[in-house]
Amino acid sequence: LRLVGGGGRCAGRVEVKHEGEWGSVCNYDFDWDARWAAVVCRQLGCGPVAKASVYAPFGKGTGRIWLQPFFCRGSEAVLQDCPHFGWGQHFCGHERDVGVTCADAVELRLAAGGGPCAGRVEVKLQGRWGTVGDDDWDMQDAEVVCQQLGCGSAAGAYAASTRFGKGTGPISLALVDCRGDEGTLWECEVRGWGPYSSVHDFDVAVVCQGFVRLVGGDSGCAGRLEVRRGRAWAGVCEDHVDVEAARVVCRELGCGAVLAIPGAGRFEAATGPLWEGGFDPPPRPNALSAAAYTGFRLANDSSGCAGRVEAAAGGTWGSLCATGWDLPDAHVLCHHLGCGPAAAVPPGGSFGSGGGPLRPGALG
Repeated sequence: LRLVGGGGRCAGRVEVKHEGEWGSVCNYDFDWDARWAAVVCRQLGCGPVAKASVYAPFGKGTGRIWLQPFFCRGSEAVLQDCPHFGWGQHFCGHERDVGVTCADAVELRLAAGGGPCAGRVEVKLQGRWGTVGDDDWDMQDAEVVCQQLGCGSAAGAYAASTRFGKGTGPISLALVDCRGDEGTLWECEVRGWGPYSSVHDFDVAVVCQGFVRLVGGDSGCAGRLEVRRGRAWAGVCEDHVDVEAARVVCRELGCGAVLAIPGAGRFEAATGPLWEGGFDPPPRPNALSAAAYTGFRLANDSSGCAGRVEAAAGGTWGSLCATGWDLPDAHVLCHHLGCGPAAAVPPGGSFGSGGGPLRPGALG
């Protein structure tokens, strides 16, 4: 089994090999829930289905049509285990060659915002980054983006032209409608799957507000402390906030040094849930700012999203020591660089030795 024409192994026209020859798979849309697509993505190890179509979305095949599966259960180990009419037996043509985009072929990032948690929404399809176009972009849509990127809750949903500028290149998704509780943007109702070539007048953007906030004060840098727990904000018990916790909050919010920790009652009491556990805000992509480094990069690999980890301090780049470096550290770094979640942490030296100073590696 393979996917052809989608820019990678996890997206494209579905083809199967039989008797030494590759051929396409056709189907009709009465198999409405496209369970065949779930079988394909799982068989290829590409995650769940992001989008499936029976209208040759990746072009028509030119050779044999080998299979026409129907009413798959979705639990089959391989596509040919689905009911079908027999090898080479079909009642549809190449105009119905099926295509699928699995979740592992789609990526999400925020661009032009100066960091990973604010900016123009961009989605990578078929190996190319493109924008998201929508004339009715709202906070529910933005919430899904922020949650997917590990950036906490949405603070605002915008037209990109008003905050971060229009994008260039293709439009990846158009007309997206989310409830706000989906796990990924492509689990929302998406009426237009690209890539499209069109004007960028409706490119969208978001600003995320992270996992902590201060409310009830005169500005965003003073107020009652609340933390994001799941999809709700909760107040924090006074006993769990000390000077170190306050430093973390002020640093994450870009508010400088701690001036004071007023007691309970200084700001209006919360009306929502109360978090009674210890205050330990979850890591977010810009938590790297807590380190004494001014920049991060991945060296000795052309992709920009794999390589030897290097950090800048005092204008000098140096490699991070592998001791103590683990997957959570890599996950934070990958999100910081706009590369999605970390896939693996190779042994130290896998991308060669650096030439600059050696720096402590663990980010905590």
